[in-house]
Amino acid sequence: MVRRAATAALVVLSVSSLGMPAVNAASERTTALVTIAEANARCLIETKRMKAGQARDIANRFLLSKGVSAAEREEVQSAPGYDDLMRRYIDEQGGCEGLVRALR
Repeated sequence: MVRRAATAALVVLSVSSLGMPAVNAASERTTALVTIAEANARCLIETKRMKAGQARDIANRFLLSKGVSAAEREEVQSAPGYDDLMRRYIDEQGGCEGLVRALR
């Protein structure tokens, strides 16, 4: 729990330091949650630890449990610079292998 909160704080700081337009459109909390969920799903799929449907389902359920709607998620994901933010987050976690190891 503490690790997840610290990770969310790092993403928020990253978002702020990049001057992300996503922050203007969505809250920093929502941006952080979407980035974390999507990065986790992407890396679980890329490392073949989970099938795409299962990883996406977990990400969707996580975001819904945190009160992030599908519209909010789309708003964050479609913001200019979002893909760069997610890649940066994954890199900061040690790449997909490092991120997946931390999920265990």
